[in-house]
Amino acid sequence: MPKTFAFVGNLNRNALPGQGNGISVYEFSAETGDLTLASEYLAIDNPGYLAIDEKNKRLYAAVEVPEWNENIVASFDIDTASGALSYINMQSSVGNTTCHLGFDQTGTMIFASNYTVAPLGSLPGNAVSAFAIRNDGGIEPAFAAAVHEGPNAILPTNKRQHGHCAVASPDNKTLFVCDLGLDQIIAYEMPKNGEKLKLAATPFTQLPEGAGPRHLTFHPNGKIAYVINELNCTVSVLDYDAGEASLKIRQTLPTIPEDFTDTNTCAEIAVSADGRFVYGSNRGHHSIVTYAVQQSGELSLIGWTASQGIGPRNFVIDPSGRYMLVANQKGGGIAVFKRDIDTGSLEDTGKRIDLPTPMRIVFGTF
Repeated sequence: MPKTFAFVGNLNRNALPGQGNGISVYEFSAETGDLTLASEYLAIDNPGYLAIDEKNKRLYAAVEVPEWNENIVASFDIDTASGALSYINMQSSVGNTTCHLGFDQTGTMIFASNYTVAPLGSLPGNAVSAFAIRNDGGIEPAFAAAVHEGPNAILPTNKRQHGHCAVASPDNKTLFVCDLGLDQIIAYEMPKNGEKLKLAATPFTQLPEGAGPRHLTFHPNGKIAYVINELNCTVSVLDYDAGEASLKIRQTLPTIPEDFTDTNTCAEIAVSADGRFVYGSNRGHHSIVTYAVQQSGELSLIGWTASQGIGPRNFVIDPSGRYMLVANQKGGGIAVFKRDIDTGSLEDTGKRIDLPTPMRIVFGTF
């Protein structure tokens, strides 16, 4: 019988409110929503973001240590019986504060996004970098990278770059990189191994000044994308034109109630597998916002669900679609919610995993 595991990246180096234990692996029950600790991988620093290749049974982790000029992307084999991780190799992310990993559509390349909190001018200073994946799942050294700021940048600017995610288009022709510092989604032609990153025909989508585009996801229909804007607390609906390699804003909605006046920043965004609902997380309001997807791809607000913790950095819907796990980075650990597949609504189950600094959750079924 297949087993489903939830892999959790935790801060375990100079972390507040406390230090976790590297990568924690839980066996997950889709019948009850229970999580049972199966294994831990301790020999890694601050695995803040995880990405999984279920087909080939491999996990990839971004090491996020702001004090290092260069962070790391690490690869692991997954034992399908226990969920235990076995180290394969690691490579420099050729950037600072590596906060996101994304695959191309073939699963043969992985892209690292670097938020960059190192001093301006610190080397290597890349906002995004590209790696080929070896046949054994290991990562080759970065074959391409791009800086988004300064006179030698691909897009010269005096603003501070903050790369936060790199997402392959559904047709795998374009790599879209959200840069929170530049308020842009930058489009590159999908590179081949050994090629440099080259701007696409329509090089960027400009978001409003101060929006802070953070994470991008595509609707299952491949024609619409959604971006959550960290700083102005909105979600934008984008039309994808494959011929022009462009994203054009169609609609923007708030992620927080009108009467909420305290500080808030957004973090994660996800579309349900059936394409009927979009969810986003609020840190400050400490909630998950839920939208219904209209036939046009535009969104209508349903409402908010308290995250049952502080600072929901990440959340994920389980493979059955019946549960959502929310990682509250600043307190409250992981909260388990039951999800109504028909209405999209979330209900707190009361189940918790007591982790001090959960950053990212990914599921794998084997």
